[in-house]
Amino acid sequence: MVQKATTATKGPGRRPSFDRAAVVSAVTYVFWEKGFAATTLSDLEEATGVDRSTLYNSFDGKKGIYRAATAAYVAGAGETMFEPLQAGVKGLEDIVDFLAMLDNNLRTKGQPRGCLIVNDMASNSDHEARANYLEMLQAGFRAALGRAAAAGEIDVATVSRRSHLLTAAILGINLAHRESARTASAQVLLSGVRAEVQSWSALSIDSQ
Repeated sequence: MVQKATTATKGPGRRPSFDRAAVVSAVTYVFWEKGFAATTLSDLEEATGVDRSTLYNSFDGKKGIYRAATAAYVAGAGETMFEPLQAGVKGLEDIVDFLAMLDNNLRTKGQPRGCLIVNDMASNSDHEARANYLEMLQAGFRAALGRAAAAGEIDVATVSRRSHLLTAAILGINLAHRESARTASAQVLLSGVRAEVQSWSALSIDSQ
């Protein structure tokens, strides 16, 4: 559970200070759970223990607070999910490992459903975070598929379309997880994608 990041005592002529990292962590959870549009300054104030005027002024409004949250979220996803996908050495198996990590995330108790970026994608609340998230996801798949092609697992000519297919699948799985009352619905989709990726290495180059 995120601890509230209460402000320190304000000196004459000075803006009150607070633990910015703790605040960003707390507001990220709120935005992830409720979405940008439904989140109020009262929600953020309650989650952080920092008064709304300080939050508003320190982050340049609600959109600024959201940008800080999504930037932190994308950075975390990049480190834990996308970097291993991009820097792996096993080709298709790196994608299978990525899907296993995603499956584990979907099963995590006490975590908001879906993905913060995908959940709010339709609202266009943060174009930069959305673009960064999609680019890292696609770059990771392209890199892993490129290694698979170099190892002879797939035809190099299929790398681009397969990366697009996998990107669309991940977005759909996250949306299914967000909207479904049961995690099982998203896991069925995830299982199908994993089986499909595993089947690619069994295909001959000519049949791809």
